[in-house]
Amino acid sequence: MNLDALQQIVLDGRTKGIPANAPAFPLSEIGTKGWNVLHEDMPLPLMVLRRSALDHNASVFGNYVTSHGLSLAPHGKTTMSPRIFAEQLAGGAWGMTAATVNQVHVMHHYGVKRVLLANQLIGKAHLAGVQALINTDPQFEFYCFLDSSAQLDNMLRHLHGLDLARPIKVLLEIGAQGGRTGLRDHATALCLAQQLATSDPGLVKFAGLATFEGVVPGIDKDPMLLEPFAQSIVELARALPPNLLAGLDEFILSGGGSSYFDIIADRFATLALPMPVRVLLRSGCYVTNDSGAYKKAQDEAKHDPRRSWKSDLEPALEAWAYVQSIPEPGLAFLSMGKRDVPYDSGLPVPIKRYRPGAGFLPVGTATVFATNDQHAYVRLGSDANWQVGDLVASGISHPCTAFDKWRFLPVVDDDYTVIDGVLTFF
Repeated sequence: MNLDALQQIVLDGRTKGIPANAPAFPLSEIGTKGWNVLHEDMPLPLMVLRRSALDHNASVFGNYVTSHGLSLAPHGKTTMSPRIFAEQLAGGAWGMTAATVNQVHVMHHYGVKRVLLANQLIGKAHLAGVQALINTDPQFEFYCFLDSSAQLDNMLRHLHGLDLARPIKVLLEIGAQGGRTGLRDHATALCLAQQLATSDPGLVKFAGLATFEGVVPGIDKDPMLLEPFAQSIVELARALPPNLLAGLDEFILSGGGSSYFDIIADRFATLALPMPVRVLLRSGCYVTNDSGAYKKAQDEAKHDPRRSWKSDLEPALEAWAYVQSIPEPGLAFLSMGKRDVPYDSGLPVPIKRYRPGAGFLPVGTATVFATNDQHAYVRLGSDANWQVGDLVASGISHPCTAFDKWRFLPVVDDDYTVIDGVLTFF
């Protein structure tokens, strides 16, 4: 991937996270500035990426994928950062996953040559945009989800009359009752499979089955409910009509968010067909993990004898903010809010406190219990000796709604010196 143009994008004091008095400079020079978060060289609030944690997570998850004979197309919607995409692909990722056609275009623009749209492709402008990518880049491979005959008809209608250099590859998406998108029963899935088998092979081509297991009802109480769900998808794959499978070089069986990927992978690995089967995970949040929902899910997996995931990922994202006000005993405010940190899957958790001139100090009992646009409400215990001007780092929950709040994120070493930076494209 050629990221030279990205490295030449100019940053200045108008960019959130860059000092207001900084002269304009290209991203490539960020590591030469000598800025350090703890020295207050950067304005707060600031979302940072810890380089050591990023490298640890890439190694741990990469080893898991390789040792289990899996493939990985990380969900790029988590970061929407071309620099991180490049690191994931260099680490062996089969491709990238997108959630929207706009994300597909961003990925392709920055050199990603294989993209799976883990969503329904529908609508004139979207089909025309995908057609343009396929026709202008002979190396580009594109896949998308399909879950109804109505969607297939919509795709074929908008593709009719277009000169498509290669067919769009589709994965039948299997859903769960009460879940999100996806076919709800085998009879409907087989009917759609037959319709697809008799459709124009120059426009659409069957490539396999896919699911997103993270919305299956009840798994928050018992994740092993995913076993029969995953097994039913394996059984559907075995029941697909032979004319649909004819000519396939490989059969893709895809699932695996960032919480229950091991259950899906273990069950999908049992599928055997006359052609090679590629079990493709789409986990996206592994790259940074978090200090909330995903950490909890993976800790539970690690201690569950029924689960095969036994490794540790580290939280790479930290949100740094000032203690800006302590207007009454037991109540403090941090200089960050909904515009800066995620709040949809749990509020930030203070994990580190640094006082200029004194160094790191205990956090004490401190709970973020509400956020406004630019403020975080913190309830302090009697052991939390916070002062206005302290720097507090909070762990976040849900990386997908952390990156989208920042155009620029600095990458720091373990001493919090800025050594690099990434840009996002949401």
